[in-house]
Amino acid sequence: MKVAEAIVHEMDRQGVADMLADRGFKIMDLAKVVIRAADGDVVPFRRPQS
Repeated sequence: MKVAEAIVHEMDRQGVADMLADRGFKIMDLAKVVIRAADGDVVPFRRPQS
């Protein structure tokens, strides 16, 4: 979990979270995915349909 915490801290320090929120990303959904990934869950990524 420390790796995920370090990533989140660095993103916050650089203002990435605010930038993503300004562009319409749901920050809480992103945080939940990061936590699940840190716990070892497989995180599916959707590919754009052709």
